[in-house]
Amino acid sequence: MFRRSELLSAIAALIYRPAMRQFIKFIIIGFTSACIDVGVNKLLIHKFDTPWMLAAVIGFALGVTNGFIWNSRWTFRGMGSGRQHELYVKFVAVNIVGLLLNLCIMKLVFIGMTGQILLSANPTAFQWNVAKAIAIVIVAVWNFGANKLWTFRHKPALSAPNNA
Repeated sequence: MFRRSELLSAIAALIYRPAMRQFIKFIIIGFTSACIDVGVNKLLIHKFDTPWMLAAVIGFALGVTNGFIWNSRWTFRGMGSGRQHELYVKFVAVNIVGLLLNLCIMKLVFIGMTGQILLSANPTAFQWNVAKAIAIVIVAVWNFGANKLWTFRHKPALSAPNNA
């Protein structure tokens, strides 16, 4: 069995790995983006009776923009090749896939909770909260991996030809 000091040392070693620090930063920024997304969703759905899919798209757009700004400046600072607008297009493309995953996951949860393929009205607050929480966890893993490996991937520097 691990002693407390061994466990703390193992946790510290894990946290100090560059990829883990990046993931923690990504999660922090993702949390702020999710708060924007969820806040806009709830405001539009429950105060303005906006259809849930339209509210999801609007919340997504605002959350993604927040995520790009902070991830490009903090999490993946100095990484990726191309101009800022090219990175933004890649980031948005990854997040569009994330949005589609999010909507599909939420829809599957709604079907599982209600047994209805077509809901006659917006889901209840409880149904929406459960579906959104499940979708956020799954989509966060997708978004981090795709952005790390594609959007902000380090391009190997071209080496000078060997004149020997």
